Amino acid sequence: MGEEENIMTTQPIRAMQPMRAVKAAPAAAAVDRDSERLAAFYEEHSSVDSIVRALSAERVDVAGLSARDLYTRGLDCQNLGGFAVLEHVAEIAGEHGRLESSHRVLDVGSGLGGPARYLVDRFGCAIDGVELLQLRVDTARLLSQMTGGAQTLGGGRAFDRVRFEQGEATRLPAIEGTYDQAWALDVTDHIRAKAALFGEIARVLRAGGLLALHDQPGPLPKAMAPLTRRAPYHAPSLPHLMRCVEDAGLRVIEWRDTTELVRGQLAERLAFHESRPAAGDGASRRRHERRIARLTAYVETLSGEGRTGVLIARKPS
Repeated sequence: MGEEENIMTTQPIRAMQPMRAVKAAPAAAAVDRDSERLAAFYEEHSSVDSIVRALSAERVDVAGLSARDLYTRGLDCQNLGGFAVLEHVAEIAGEHGRLESSHRVLDVGSGLGGPARYLVDRFGCAIDGVELLQLRVDTARLLSQMTGGAQTLGGGRAFDRVRFEQGEATRLPAIEGTYDQAWALDVTDHIRAKAALFGEIARVLRAGGLLALHDQPGPLPKAMAPLTRRAPYHAPSLPHLMRCVEDAGLRVIEWRDTTELVRGQLAERLAFHESRPAAGDGASRRRHERRIARLTAYVETLSGEGRTGVLIARKPS
């Protein structure tokens, strides 16, 4: 974790602004199909009950739950590689601009909110999470309420420093120059309109602000079929990804490979789940089988030519 500092508190987070339209957008039907597939894919990964069961199995007192109880176990961090990769991204981003309690961060595709709560815990900054799926927004808010008694480095309650809103990454509900950093952890592969995505991120970053992105560049191999059959993947090659970022007006300053770290974390999870045969009804067994298939797909891909990594870009001053 980061160094302990005595950091002053900041003003409350300003309300998000109404969504603005972008000049260019993909066909509405294609976007709707992607949204429907994402909703179906993530439905079984958004359950508070399953998180509580996992905590209870480890004898964690849910009544006195802290954000750290969740994110260090990867229960609310669904980025590739979980908490280990989350910490790694924070270290790399910190080499280019350390977060302070006065800073505001946008978490694009904020999921269940684990990365956002981690950043609040570690740096005391204010976080706005934007997530396409309302179910995951609701889950993230509930988990924040369950862990809301914790104090941040800035002296306030963690729950007061993080907020989650439903919205589209290609039409961000924020005014220009709002954020000191924007994070996108294993999200951009699901988004078809890369120009609109990075254009919006560039718009809402302040001059000199950072983008910290983690993802899996394409082309994705056939081994990824257990995932690509169920969820939309639009994974560009690494050179194409970098061009998309720079065409939006951001300057790429680093790409750092994380393949071995991610593969190791996923292989551990695969071994864990394979050692525990599915119990319960047929639906539970099918969920277990799908989990094994997904993890196997990632481990096989990243043991071959597949790669993951952290991209850091800056908006020019």
